This record gives sequence, C-alpha cells and structure tokens, in this order.
Amino acid sequence: MKQNFPRWVQHWQQVVRNLRTSRELDAFSPAERSHLAEDIGLHGTDLRRFNCTHDGPTKLMPARLSALGIDPGFVKHARTATYRDMERVCATCKSSRQCARDLARGDAQTGMESYCLNAPTIDALIVDWPVQAKA
Repeated sequence: MKQNFPRWVQHWQQVVRNLRTSRELDAFSPAERSHLAEDIGLHGTDLRRFNCTHDGPTKLMPARLSALGIDPGFVKHARTATYRDMERVCATCKSSRQCARDLARGDAQTGMESYCLNAPTIDALIVDWPVQAKA
C-alpha cells in the first residue's frame, strides 16, 4: 500500500495540473484563444486538443532522446521546428505509459517503432547526428 501512495499522489497532482490548464484556457475569450494558438503555430480549435495530460513532451521525449545519444537541448535550439513538431506529436500520444515503462527499464530503442509516433523523426535525427571525432 505504501508503495502505491507516491504514484497515487503523482497521478492526482497531474489531474490538478490538467484541470488548472483547462480553466486557464477557459478564462480566455475565443478570440484570445485563437490568437494564442496562432502564436504557437496551431489553429484555434487545436489548442484544447494539445492540452497534454501526460509528461511525454516535457520528460519522456527528452529522456528518450538522451538515452539514444541525442542532446535534446541541442535539437531544441538547432532544429527548433523539428523539436516543436516532436513535442506536438508526443502531446497527442496515447502510449505514454508504455514509453515510461520502457525508459524506466533502460530500453529506449526496442519496441519504439511499434508505438512511438516520433520514431521516424528520432531515427532521422540519429542518422544526421554529428559524430564526434575520436582524439
């Protein structure tokens, strides 16, 4: 029972954060929501759809990139559009639990192709990743 309590607390903290985000979006007028969505490259109706209910874009995706030898900070700054697209795709993912389990096991690659919608982009980043010259 004690083992499940931290997980339960974490789950409810996420629920509260999601409700808070929904209320903040509701506080905007439709015109303000549309303007906000346009500022981040979305259509006005897409903004609510991207109210992410899991830690994929903020924790899991950077952890997966790091585990695969890709610096998420570098990608975020050097390939900003690609990183934003990956965040959007990750935010809509329904496999965040599978992703978290794989990463917790230290297995960032096996099975990724079967559920990760960013797998093709991550593979492309791996192929294009600069190889450091050995000294």
